Amino acid sequence: VHLFTALGAMKLGMDILLKEEGVKLDKILGHGGLFKTKGVGQIIMAGALNVPVTVMETAGEGGAWGIALLASYMMNKQDGEILDEYLNEKIFGDEAGETISPNPKDVDGFAQFMERYTKGLAIERAAVDNLK
Repeated sequence: VHLFTALGAMKLGMDILLKEEGVKLDKILGHGGLFKTKGVGQIIMAGALNVPVTVMETAGEGGAWGIALLASYMMNKQDGEILDEYLNEKIFGDEAGETISPNPKDVDGFAQFMERYTKGLAIERAAVDNLK
């Protein structure tokens, strides 16, 4: 439950990007504490987002490392070079990674969880409103 809940808000945001904004994903590269234990976070993330999740040797580096990569891209990219090309060619090109594809049962299970999760948001809103 804790791992699912940790991904709940992200899933809501990703659904906006994917379903409403038309963003397409081929895969997610997993970094941070969720991926320190091999396979666990990766399986759950793949089920939550219904997209393959690749974890590399540097997976435990986390958010500060990720934002540093974005800063590096903004400072060092070539004219017309997109983020995907920069990461694949200059950052991750030689890194070995392991990819886990979503299991349909996990995708369905996370969808059921999200139905309950979104209904529970009204409970949280009511609690906050009554604290005022």
